[in-house]
Amino acid sequence: MRLGSSDSALCSPPAPTCSVFAAHLATGPRVLPTAGQPAGYSPGEPGAGGQCLLLSYDSPPLPRDLSAKLFRQAMVESWNRRARPETKAALPLALLRCIRRPFVAPIIPRLFLILFRYSQPALIRRSIQFVTDDVPSAAGVETRGYWLVFSAVTIYVGLAVSTAAYQHRLNKLRVVTKSALVGIIHHKTISLPSATHDNSEAVTLMSTDADGLDGAAEMFHETWAQSLEVVIGIFLLSREVGSIWPLPLILIFLCSRMSRYVAKHLGPRQNAWNTVTQQRVAATSSMLSSMKVIKMLGLQHCMASFTRRLREEELKTASRVRWIMVYYNASANLLGIFSPAITLTLSALAAARRGLALNAETAFTSMAILSMVTHPANMVMTIVPRAVAAFAGLERIQAYLLKPRLLDGRQTRPSAGETAGLAIKVHDVVVGEHHSILNGVSIGVNYGSLVILSGPVGSGKSTLLRAILGEIRPVHGSIQVASRRMAYCSQQPWLPNGSIKQAICGMDDNQDDIQWYQRVLEACCLSHDLELLPDGDETEIGSGGLNLSGGQRQRVALARALFARCDIALLDDVFSALDGDTEMRIFRNLFGPTGLFRQLNTAVVLVTNSAQFFPPADLIRVLEGGSIKIQGSWEEIRHKAHSSISKFSLQHQNDRVVAPAPLSNFTKLNAQPQIRQEAKADLVRKTGDLGLYWYYFRFVGLFNLALLAGCTASYSFFITLPQQWLKLWTESSGQNQVFYVLGFILLSLLSWTSTNGTMWSAVIRIAPHSGLIIHQHLLTIVSNAPLSFFSNNDNGSILARFTQDMQLIDKQLPSALANLGNQIFKLLAQVLLLCIAQRRLALSLPVCGSLVWIIQKVYLRTSRQLRFLELESRAAVLSSFLESVEGLETIRSFGWLSEITDQNNKRLEDSQRPEYLLMCLQRWLNLVLDMIAATVAIGIIAAAVALRGQIQAGQVGVALNIMLVANTTLLRLIESWTSLEVSLGAIARLQALETTTPSEFDKNAIFEPPRGWPTRGQVEFKGVTAVYNAEAVALRGVTLTINAGQKITICGRTGSGKSSFLLALLRMLDVQSGSIELDGVNIAKIPRDFLRQRCFVTVSQDGFLLPSETLRSNLDPERLLGDDYIIIDTLKRVGLWSHFSPAGQSSKEYYRGDGHPILDQKLSSFSAFSAGQAQIFTLCRGILKAEALRADGGRPVVLLDEVTSALDSSTEWAVQRIFEAEFAAKGHTIIMVSHRLGQLSEFMRPRTDLVVRMRDGRLESAVSDLKGAAGD
Repeated sequence: MRLGSSDSALCSPPAPTCSVFAAHLATGPRVLPTAGQPAGYSPGEPGAGGQCLLLSYDSPPLPRDLSAKLFRQAMVESWNRRARPETKAALPLALLRCIRRPFVAPIIPRLFLILFRYSQPALIRRSIQFVTDDVPSAAGVETRGYWLVFSAVTIYVGLAVSTAAYQHRLNKLRVVTKSALVGIIHHKTISLPSATHDNSEAVTLMSTDADGLDGAAEMFHETWAQSLEVVIGIFLLSREVGSIWPLPLILIFLCSRMSRYVAKHLGPRQNAWNTVTQQRVAATSSMLSSMKVIKMLGLQHCMASFTRRLREEELKTASRVRWIMVYYNASANLLGIFSPAITLTLSALAAARRGLALNAETAFTSMAILSMVTHPANMVMTIVPRAVAAFAGLERIQAYLLKPRLLDGRQTRPSAGETAGLAIKVHDVVVGEHHSILNGVSIGVNYGSLVILSGPVGSGKSTLLRAILGEIRPVHGSIQVASRRMAYCSQQPWLPNGSIKQAICGMDDNQDDIQWYQRVLEACCLSHDLELLPDGDETEIGSGGLNLSGGQRQRVALARALFARCDIALLDDVFSALDGDTEMRIFRNLFGPTGLFRQLNTAVVLVTNSAQFFPPADLIRVLEGGSIKIQGSWEEIRHKAHSSISKFSLQHQNDRVVAPAPLSNFTKLNAQPQIRQEAKADLVRKTGDLGLYWYYFRFVGLFNLALLAGCTASYSFFITLPQQWLKLWTESSGQNQVFYVLGFILLSLLSWTSTNGTMWSAVIRIAPHSGLIIHQHLLTIVSNAPLSFFSNNDNGSILARFTQDMQLIDKQLPSALANLGNQIFKLLAQVLLLCIAQRRLALSLPVCGSLVWIIQKVYLRTSRQLRFLELESRAAVLSSFLESVEGLETIRSFGWLSEITDQNNKRLEDSQRPEYLLMCLQRWLNLVLDMIAATVAIGIIAAAVALRGQIQAGQVGVALNIMLVANTTLLRLIESWTSLEVSLGAIARLQALETTTPSEFDKNAIFEPPRGWPTRGQVEFKGVTAVYNAEAVALRGVTLTINAGQKITICGRTGSGKSSFLLALLRMLDVQSGSIELDGVNIAKIPRDFLRQRCFVTVSQDGFLLPSETLRSNLDPERLLGDDYIIIDTLKRVGLWSHFSPAGQSSKEYYRGDGHPILDQKLSSFSAFSAGQAQIFTLCRGILKAEALRADGGRPVVLLDEVTSALDSSTEWAVQRIFEAEFAAKGHTIIMVSHRLGQLSEFMRPRTDLVVRMRDGRLESAVSDLKGAAGD
């Protein structure tokens, strides 16, 4: 792979036509010296000591024949051509058809590798024969010597080149395999029904399963090649040892019985491991995406405990797989270790029976051949568990691909005219097979008209919109649309991570229409918001719009729908989080006589319960029980319709619109700065940094570490010593045969025991022990991090620590540590024996050692940076994938599937660029080390030729046999060290995260409240100024006294600081000046955990649910209640019990000894909530918590954050009654954030309750009379 000129070593694309040999020679010298000064690198970002960081754009693009887009298309076409009905081989065969050309490419170099590898025993035999020739004046001796040296050069250089060519083609095969698999998974994901998707399943398949399959093709090639090597080796062995040649085959057969056991039991256990990993990833992803709500509810430790339990279950399940690996490794090593001992013992006994001694020529040649028989046989058996695990991943992927795709049953209406007639026609639609959600619904929507859907919670309004979108297929009836491209705003707006401008412009081609863009901003009242933000519309909004208020998120989503200029717009309760004045202004801008939707002639369906929007509507449909109860214009139905929600603003109509205070730290949220910072820290870290090793060893445990070190040292000694023992045996002239036989077998037994101990200590002791502690440490850091941490870091980047880093820590790091120990001790032993056999070779050790040290040092620095680039780009792939899944309905409605596909292809290629470059760099390193080993081996042959007569045959045999494995040991040493250092990057990132992430744990919070505190619930703000950071002030000089038992309703324009008021109470904002007191105690002295769990009961507008947990755990996550009757009674009072219990059965019928059959069912087993039902459910959770705390003697303050925004008027009235009965009547202080003041006057207590208006982070007014406030 050629990387361009010397001036731009890392910028030019590799030439796809260059030869492999040139690629490997050219890649290293050009990449390594320029790693400190990559092309395109900004001099303003220096590293330590003049070193600089490689950035993502420094790595060259992939060759054209590795295009992710190309192989995604090929894989989709191949899968679509599969035979039906599908068998287990359907996906493997489809994959093989997709990658057939790169799949066959490694065959030729692999055959040459076999040829050169099996020429080595012949070279050893010829060399020993040359040394032991007793005819010094034999003709042609000098010529034989020259040919011997020439043969050595050909064999060892051929080995190096063929290995490089073979591995290079395998690398390309690995890249295209992953491209094909990730591409087909993503293709399937975006075609599944949005209601049934499980993003954790797709993420696990795309990461864990696909990563395990990128080496599947290599396993296939190694299987046939090494099986062929076994056949060749047996043939050569039969010429050396005669009739005992079948002995290795017998041992192979016996050991293969373990392979059958592994093949039978490993697959299901591997699937079980992947499944629990998927569950943990799902829980972690859910926790990260809802961290703000979790902290408000005081549930971060509950969620951390829940995730920790899943991690423990994951490691427990993994142990079943790991024990099989230990047993299998023992049987495989049994073959490789005992075959030489048994074969040579029998050969020596056979020779003794004939009156002969074991000679050096036969012994060392047989030893070499046996290593070439047992090693490939061992590798083939080692491949079996990997292949089983890989095919288990293929089965999971195939099962995912066979899920039924979304079938769009809509019909496209014939276009009689582009701007006239019906744009939507719904006729007699029924949704729901067993329980009808919609029943016989028919509506028509004309171009340029506004149709409003209204109705109580759960009446089917959102379901009807999703049916029009094509996300739900009706069981009866028809839906006709003029265009399948529709603007869609869901109740919970989906906003991808990026700037506000990117979110509004979406993925359309008309992003450069600045004039239209400005009109959209003005119409959605966003211009004033953007003026106050540090970067304007380039401000990053964060994952899921975390840095925006609920109203701002809705307005950005509405602006996106307007900017797209679609013929049809479906808007699902898009004004629920807006104050009355702002929503009326936006409504007029969009739907008034000169509104933009009217000008665009767009057919609009708006879901809302606000009666103030009814008069301008062309048609109103009121749904109830899944059917249309009332329909017509406002004039036609106004006397029949029930009263709906009313809103009004405390602000004068002629007041100037107040720009909101910024809500958070709008720092750029790309994952790149965080990873780049960590990369800088890792770059300045010296190779073998003892501080980092010690940091990791703390998690490993000193006893486990000592156990591993002892086993690796013992194995390395006992596996190498037989070479010297064999030399002594062949020089004994047949004396003390029993002694040498027993000694050889004893050494084999000790080495086998030691290697089993190494595997056991690494896999059974270190991996689960360190994995559990490190995960817990990471979980503690993240769960204790302040809200600003999640605002400034992308969720995908954080999740990557729990997925990719955990994979490194679980699977690679313990193995790399064990392998490094093995290779270090083995190399020391082999070098010692080599110097004993050929003392003159000791002179080459300083030169070789210095060369290897320099090469690996430069290589390691560059490889670490490339690894960081890979992790950074993988996090971007993960983030993009998660966002795509979460916004699937929106993406499909706008017709952005092709753009999302292109984005996935680009992100995938970006992640593979540093990975492919790193693999090329590794091949260069291996080639250089192979050439060094070849030089030493040629030197041994040359010395044997030059010193003929002065050197013993045993010395030549030992030296050449050691060289058979010494270069492999050296390669594996560098690879193990590199793998360890790269894997330690996960530990370095953890250490950096621990160092740089602030914690909410406050040492100054030393107040120890008595049992049942707070007893009154009086809250006092004294000149409070609260900030998100130094540049983002949320509250400004707030002074307010809230008496015990008082109800305060906070209102104001969206972004005015209402939610910030609650966040300050929960200590989720930093109080810059002033103080907040609860029952006379400064809350700064109260630990945050206690404050959120015991002092406040918070009910948030963003409902937090755990579908994989039980109904009981969702309602009572802290296990405060032990009485099922209380939970059931509360569900009945809020009207949700009927949603869970079968009709006609009483709660008493559900009690059983093994748990409650409803409360202990997973929440996902019940029908899905509507948005309103989800809000009522979270309210039920708050009621139960308040009741539990009252039983303990406390009176916590109740915080209600827009909890009625998705409710219809009658349901809201019922909920207000619940507030009064459950909270106000029982002495709780209530602080409520609400835009809906219409029904509050009915529930306000004169001269007791207050309505507080906020403006620009300040308290503007406080009144107890809503009418007086309205007229103020």
